[in-house]
Amino acid sequence: MLQRGIFILLVCGIGACNRHNESNNGVRAPSAPAIHDRVLRRGLPGEPRTLDPQLADDDFSFQVVRDLYEGVTAEDAYGQIVPGVASAWKVDDSGTVYTFSLRPDAKWSNGDRIVASEFVEGMRRAVDPKTASGSAGLLAVVKGASEIIAGKRNISELAVTAVDDSTVRMQLEHPAPFILQILSQPIASPVYRGSKSSAGTVYNGAYVLESRVPGSSIELVRNPNYWNSSKVSIERVRYVNAESQATELREYTAGQLDMTFTIPMSDLSRVLQKFGPEVQMAPTLGTVYLALNLMDGPLKNRVDLRQALAMAVDKEQIAEHLMMGATPAYTFVANGTNDYDPPKYEWASWTRENQLAEARTLYKRSGYSEKNPLRLRLYYNNSEGIQQIMIAVAGSWKQNLGVVSELTGDEFRVFLEGRRDHSRWDVARLGWEADYNDPSSFLEVFSTGNNQNDPAYSSATFNDLLGRAREEPHPDKRATLFREAEQVLLNDYPIIPIYFSRGRRLVKPYVGGAHMTPMRRTYTKNLFWQASGQN
Repeated sequence: MLQRGIFILLVCGIGACNRHNESNNGVRAPSAPAIHDRVLRRGLPGEPRTLDPQLADDDFSFQVVRDLYEGVTAEDAYGQIVPGVASAWKVDDSGTVYTFSLRPDAKWSNGDRIVASEFVEGMRRAVDPKTASGSAGLLAVVKGASEIIAGKRNISELAVTAVDDSTVRMQLEHPAPFILQILSQPIASPVYRGSKSSAGTVYNGAYVLESRVPGSSIELVRNPNYWNSSKVSIERVRYVNAESQATELREYTAGQLDMTFTIPMSDLSRVLQKFGPEVQMAPTLGTVYLALNLMDGPLKNRVDLRQALAMAVDKEQIAEHLMMGATPAYTFVANGTNDYDPPKYEWASWTRENQLAEARTLYKRSGYSEKNPLRLRLYYNNSEGIQQIMIAVAGSWKQNLGVVSELTGDEFRVFLEGRRDHSRWDVARLGWEADYNDPSSFLEVFSTGNNQNDPAYSSATFNDLLGRAREEPHPDKRATLFREAEQVLLNDYPIIPIYFSRGRRLVKPYVGGAHMTPMRRTYTKNLFWQASGQN
């Protein structure tokens, strides 16, 4: 999501960092603290933009918000969907009407019972154009949501209703089994029905916010009124805001963190040697890519030029060397997505020599040459690892085509806003992690008007194929429509996929339950203290 998801925005936490803290070399991490002193310390190499569940659309915010709120469904430690605030649900024969039965013991952190109307209010708020949620598109499958998001219908027309205090009914535009995964995410959290002054101070998840010091830490404590509180083992959690990935690694090495968000790529070999079993790595459903500005500048209405740029990027060099064995991406939907075999660029199997020859032909055909080079503004969030990737991209274009690039990096939160200003950039480095395991979670990003559609891509053919896929009940036909839609996307070149994501992090041996799931979600409620070295 660039949210992802969520859309989860993958603009931090991927890449390399060249700084090593020599003073920490040889420092042995201390053993687990005494149980009465234990606070789980989780690293965040960036500041969460918000703790509002309907507004969260960056990965750092999601890490914390998922501890504070819970939907009608939830995820277990392995990423599987399990009952949340709803103890059970039914689906009608059409596959479009879901009825959720709320737990009678589900309460807010102040002791008030959670009622169905609060879920209705939460989802209405999520799709309300006034909220301007970056994740609102996740609920587009709910009947009426798309028109409401577009400002064409009133929020009261969203097909989510409270049958009574204990029952939520939802009607979908078409069958979509992945809705259960979407409903486990922050965008579908309830909104407290009490006084507005209590907003942001009452929570329904496993934890409540105790304190927040921007740029320093966020302290959470177990919510005793959470319906499953007796099964929550970790009493307290502290999210530690590190200024960079390098700082996060130093803090882990010094025993000041129990889990990191990531591992700097340049340190990975050393970290593997030093920490061994504490390193977790696994493929995730995510793609790192370049967005090309189709609204303004030299790439607008220039498909040949955009193709030349795509062919000239040395994906293998970036994936295999900078990212130490990542998989180069010649499609946008990530490998491993359920029941989907994505298409690829026609030239993906060509020799590198033939790829570059065609790229130079297209570049020259577009009116550019050594004497008249294309000039591009490259924009990214300020991270040493991401900067190295963008330097490599600029180097590929300079060496292979003669493009002159101007690189600009901004602090993460500034970048989140800056990427929406198309007057500032021609190429932006972004990343997308799926909000749910389905090709639609990737492809819907580029539907016309989607909040995460940074290139401002708009194709009637692409939209039509997506629309038909949404309504197609047969899995094989549905997958075929998605493949056709993705092929249109690839042929139009609004983006340049670079590599597929891999999650990597460090976890102390006394922290149990920390499994690396395909969508990199680790809820503190699923963790527990264990004897050091125990599996």
